[in-house]
Amino acid sequence: MKQLSSADNPLFKTLRALAHEPAAVRRLGQAWLEGIHLGAAALDAGLQPLALVCTQQALRDPEVAALTARVAQSRLVLLDDALFRQLSSVRHGPGVGLLIERPAGAAPRAGVAVVLDRVQDAGNVGAVLRTAAAAGAGVVYCLRGCAGAWTPKVLRAAMGAHFAVPVVEDLQWPQVEPLLPRPLYATAAHGARGLYELDLRGDVSWVFGNEGAGVDPQLLARCDAAVGIPQRGAVESLNIAAAAAVCLYEGLRQQLAAAR
Repeated sequence: MKQLSSADNPLFKTLRALAHEPAAVRRLGQAWLEGIHLGAAALDAGLQPLALVCTQQALRDPEVAALTARVAQSRLVLLDDALFRQLSSVRHGPGVGLLIERPAGAAPRAGVAVVLDRVQDAGNVGAVLRTAAAAGAGVVYCLRGCAGAWTPKVLRAAMGAHFAVPVVEDLQWPQVEPLLPRPLYATAAHGARGLYELDLRGDVSWVFGNEGAGVDPQLLARCDAAVGIPQRGAVESLNIAAAAAVCLYEGLRQQLAAAR
């Protein structure tokens, strides 16, 4: 086990950049997974970290000790408490995290495909990933212009979903469209088709767009239908993460009903 107590250490500088600079994930090709849950999810998925970083106090936690037992001693780094606080985004967190190589896009599985078009809020991207994993989606494509899938805020919001559903990012629409199952639906505030009119029992694809502008008109023109979610309230539209949850779970409801 290595001990690290200097803010000038190159490893600490890397961790600090990954923890606070979203662009650093792409620049360095690495990601910082803070917390017991994310660390365990990564190890369960078979990822071998470049380093498992924790504080002396964290080692007293049985769950942290269980994580360290799964990693080679040569990859364990004991970090000074004050330095770890500079990395942490959680007050009174457990004081542990994993440094990993940024995973390449995983191969899509059979199932519903989800496409995110310029979704820029990290919390929204993470929430959609979590919903997609829970609903059994086969893949999530984050088109170029979305918040980075492996940045800390997205990872925290997704709560381990990255390791439960294949996530592919940085592609452009022409690269993704041929891979998508049909029919292809996009949500729109004034969609021509109502969500509850659709037959969603098979594999379909959903496109969810930018928080303010919605789905790009050129992408929308490539879809089989623009779909609206019925509303009775006075708000203009649902948050994208809420809209994705409503659509994906309507599909899951139909599939479960058909199976019965």
